[in-house]
Amino acid sequence: MKVMDRTEPDKRPRVGSGIDREAMIAALADFLRAAGLPAAAAGEAPAKATAAWADELLSGYRRDPLEVIGKTWAYDAQGMVTVTGISFVSVCEHHLLPFYGEAHIAYLPGGRLTGLSRLTELVNCLARRLQIQERLGEEVCDALMEGVGARGAACLLSASHDCVGARKLEHRGARVQTLAYRGAFAEQSALRDDFLRLVLGPQAEAVPQPDGPTQISGPVAMENIEDE
Repeated sequence: MKVMDRTEPDKRPRVGSGIDREAMIAALADFLRAAGLPAAAAGEAPAKATAAWADELLSGYRRDPLEVIGKTWAYDAQGMVTVTGISFVSVCEHHLLPFYGEAHIAYLPGGRLTGLSRLTELVNCLARRLQIQERLGEEVCDALMEGVGARGAACLLSASHDCVGARKLEHRGARVQTLAYRGAFAEQSALRDDFLRLVLGPQAEAVPQPDGPTQISGPVAMENIEDE
């Protein structure tokens, strides 16, 4: 399980520049013709695929994650706020294939709170983009630190990747798990342990400390899958 806490995270635009639907339809028709499928290019597939990409798979670019968090309010809470089992779908930026799974997130309030439903929306906003799983967890944590003024943030993602399972039958069923920490979670092992016990239960004992490898669980052992 990869654990990340970079002091200088990659900064990408929080909002996209907009989707040119007509250009996307034309490009998808070109793609189908290049694949030797002229009949599909002349049919409904380019328009329907464009709607799926623009309205669903890339819809996160339409929203600023800090605006998704929205209004916060003052509250002197000291305990961890945790939301588990958040379903998400994202798209691998390398192969343009989906990956999907569950997110478990937590933050330590720094004097302010946000609505719990905002946290699930935040994950969805950042997932519905071209992503890699490692960066998705980092961006969730960064948004919580900035948008809520949290003292610390944590994000555990567990996902299946079609860029692995759909391309190699023997890898089907494998899941990738990544961890990202910021602030107090990165600094205090006791907080990390509490978070993992809340979301994983007895399995938390098997999770490595920071700087451990990405954990890939499934029916077979795999190496270097990101490079294939």
